[in-house]
Order: sequence, then structure tokens, then C-alpha cells
Amino acid sequence: MGRGPRRWPLGTRFWSDFGRLCSTDRGCHLAGGCAMTSSVLRNAEWWPIVVVVFVIGAVTILLTRRLQRQRHGLVPRIFGNTQTGRPLLTSLGSALVLVAVLDPRWFSETIELPFRGRNVVVLLDASRSMRCQDAAPNRLEVAKVLLGELAESAVGDRFGLIAFAGTPVPKCPPTADPRAFRRALRQVASERMPVGGSLPGDALREAATFLSADSEDSLVLLLSDGDDMGSWPLEAARSLGVPVVTIGLGDAEQGARIPDDEGGWLVYDDSEVWSVRDDAQMRDLADATGGIHVPLGTSVVNARKLWRERLAPLVGGTESMQEITKERSEWRWFAVPGLVLLGFGSLGRPRIA
Repeated sequence: MGRGPRRWPLGTRFWSDFGRLCSTDRGCHLAGGCAMTSSVLRNAEWWPIVVVVFVIGAVTILLTRRLQRQRHGLVPRIFGNTQTGRPLLTSLGSALVLVAVLDPRWFSETIELPFRGRNVVVLLDASRSMRCQDAAPNRLEVAKVLLGELAESAVGDRFGLIAFAGTPVPKCPPTADPRAFRRALRQVASERMPVGGSLPGDALREAATFLSADSEDSLVLLLSDGDDMGSWPLEAARSLGVPVVTIGLGDAEQGARIPDDEGGWLVYDDSEVWSVRDDAQMRDLADATGGIHVPLGTSVVNARKLWRERLAPLVGGTESMQEITKERSEWRWFAVPGLVLLGFGSLGRPRIA
């Protein structure tokens, strides 16, 4: 069986000839639901660093061998023969460890997961009051952690993100990739909002651009501390025609001071400004649209349980099973032998005759 030309396009495909030896098709199915596909290097962008380290190591070994030969030539029979295999073991061990750093993957696993294809539009309050520290480290960070966990729990469902303060700012269109959604969450910060204030009604009107045509498959998720500066959110929520779930953040009794941009506290008319969670309007939004209100406050909630038991039943969607192919990391097969060889290569010292 011919092997054909070997290609290493910037290190992104590795051992492709080995895959051809297993099957003439694209992949070779193996026992246990695995399949052998064209090998890839997950950390292929690191290959220049790996090459530089390997070249430096090779040059170091060659120079060491040359100095040893010169030493034996100058002072013969003083030093006994050293372990000639040590440089070879060290070289092989280093090469294997460097390959492990690139995270090679040539097996894939196919698993079946339930898929409903629901559309969840998240409206995240990023106003100054969300920087209050009554929830650790602050209200906004607690909301971002919760949203990331919800997206991971809702396998197959699409999450979109709109941040708002004085104006809504779309951050991420609905996507079924929780990693892309998490990246968008990390970009949300109060100091990055173009206009200050808190206008959830404008954010609800902007959410209409993210909703699917089938309202039975859609849900709006509003996370805020309840502040509103006259944006008429109740009318905007009713016009969407989908359930609106509201999650209230912050303390509802004493509240907390609002931090400013200089490490102090926001002051108005010589008095520090405090923010207290307002559940009344958020509860009205949820009741008027068939949603629910979750007064999270300053506590921690099980995101997976919240999604499965309270949020997912509010949305329809046609349930089906979807096959997802997942690559399996094989770096251990290189790292463990490489470390063993490096250990053996470090044993032994030159002997005095």
C-alpha cells in the first residue's frame, strides 16, 4: 500500500500516513465507539516554540559531546567511559515531551446528546450598580458565572447576549457554542458601556432582533438588580410574545454602595449612593409574560438544576438526539514515556578512572 507524500502544513496534521494504513476511507472505526481520523495537533499554534526548544536542546547536546571528546583528548585515561546512551535517552525523552505539549489527537468518540434547539436571549445589566460588592466579588461577575454555567447545561440550545446600561449593546448572536458565549461574557464590563444609566426596556426591545420566528422555542432571560430610569420595560416585555425570566441580583434590604472609577464610592449631593435590589418591577415583568422571577440576591444557585427544573420547562422545542463527535486527547502516550526517558537520561555521572 503506497504511503504517498507526507505533508505537515504548519504542524496542523500529524501522522496522516498512519491513518491511511488503517483504512482507505477517511477514518477507521474501532471498538468502543471510537474512530481513527486524520490526526491533528490541538496546540498546533505552539509549533514554532516547540521547534526552537528542540533545536536549542539538540545544539546543546552536540556541544556537550564535542566538549567531552576534547576533554578525553587532553586528559586521556583520567575519566572512565561515560554512559554513551544518556544523550540519546535525553533527546528522545525531550522530543516525546515536546510532542505531548502539542496535544496530538487521532481518535474521536461519537456520543448522542438530547437536542431541542431552543433560543435563549440573555439581557445582562452592566450598569454601575452591578459593580456593588454585596455579592462576591460583585453582582456583575456573579451574573456572568451563572450565565456561563447555564449555557454549558443547556446542550444544543442557542444563547445570545445583549448587555445594557443606558443603551443596549449586542455582544453575541444566538449560538449553540458555549465557549463563544463565554468569550462574549468576558467582554462585558461596566466601564466599557458607551452610555451610563439603566434602561432595561430598551434592551427588551432590542431582544426582538435575536428571537426566532417560532416564539414557542424562545425565552428571554433578564439579569439585573431592578434599577430602571423610565424605559417602560413592562410594555416592551409584553410585545415580545415570549416568556421573560427575571433574575434579581444584590441585597434587597440594606443594599450596597456603588463603587466609582477611582477606587472609592459614588457620591451624589455629598452623599454616598447605595443600590438596593428592587424585585417588584422584575416580578411584574415575569408574571405578565408567563415567565418566573428568581430573587437570587447574594446567594449561589445550582445552574444545572435551575435550568433543568425551572427554565427549560418554560420553552418548547422539538426534542431529538444529536450525534456529537469529540476528539480524544492522546498526549499521555507521549508525556509518560518522555518523562521516563528523561529520568533515565539524567542518571549516572562521569567516572574517575
